[in-house]
Amino acid sequence: MISREEYLKIPLEERFIKLSPEENERANRLFDELLTVDMHTHIFGSVEFYYNYDLIRQSGIKCCFEAVPSVTEDFEESMALLGRYKSLVAHEPGLVSATRVDEVRAAAEAGKQAVMYQLEPQTIGRKPERLEIAYGFGVRMMLLTFNFKNYLGDGCGETTDGGLSYLGFEVVERMNELGMLIDLSHCGIQTSLDAIKTSKDPVAINHTGAQALYPQCKRLKPDNVLKAVADNGGVVGVSAVPNQLSPNEDQGIEDMLNHIDYLVKLISADHVAIGLDNHFQDQAARHRRQTKARTVAFQRLGIELVANFMYGIESPLEWRNIVRGLVARGYSDDQIGKIVGANALRVMEQVLK
Repeated sequence: MISREEYLKIPLEERFIKLSPEENERANRLFDELLTVDMHTHIFGSVEFYYNYDLIRQSGIKCCFEAVPSVTEDFEESMALLGRYKSLVAHEPGLVSATRVDEVRAAAEAGKQAVMYQLEPQTIGRKPERLEIAYGFGVRMMLLTFNFKNYLGDGCGETTDGGLSYLGFEVVERMNELGMLIDLSHCGIQTSLDAIKTSKDPVAINHTGAQALYPQCKRLKPDNVLKAVADNGGVVGVSAVPNQLSPNEDQGIEDMLNHIDYLVKLISADHVAIGLDNHFQDQAARHRRQTKARTVAFQRLGIELVANFMYGIESPLEWRNIVRGLVARGYSDDQIGKIVGANALRVMEQVLK
């Protein structure tokens, strides 16, 4: 197994899945033509701030649904960080903040990249009226819980699986009224099922995978939750976080594609999307620092930090490799279009106001 430093010395195109000349032309055409949406991005570096516009531009993603992280679930902290993100976007001619799908389409037509905003996780505490404030500042999606219990419900790494609290049910209803997407990526099983059943709108699990392929990982979702999301009309975004999709030392794009394959067979290509949850820095190293500092307990999630990077999908720079992989695995143009953007756009159009 090579190191991440050695991997990054490999020219970008050599990290891509090998295709025939005809497949290569098709993959390039699709990536250029399709309105790609990443439903869970960290283009500003997640909990460790990092900004490099050239890298964002080179990724070629047309719409980034950027996570505003706050592990402490502090409202003022999250709003301050959101303001910083929006200021950077406002001062960058190639980026534009968006709150609706028509704005995303307009940005793409103008050759710009749209950035939308989500809270990861909720930072409203016991004050659901803060949802209106967050909405007013441009937030259009919110994760109900992180890995552990909060005022709204249980997270996926909790010792209990109690579902939504009364406040959680109220927040789901208020988010429906406002036109804000509900994300359940880090929520517990019953919390997820409660939210899906309660929501009048489709919901998202925007960065996850199929637990059937890696049973010990609690960050992935079991079949009954995945089917419930699809039955609700929602979408499941597949992530590319190292050590979340596989227990193997060598991990990468093929693991991500395996999860996409499984989901397509389980819930159809109409409900699968992309939510990479990665960034331009060393994610595996950051996770090890968080483990040492005890800010995130990966072992409680069933995650072993064995891999150092994700071959072929280590950062958003390799986003087009998803399209190449789907071409290589025999997906049709229509299926690829749905998975890399159209499904996310459909749900966004249904929910956002």
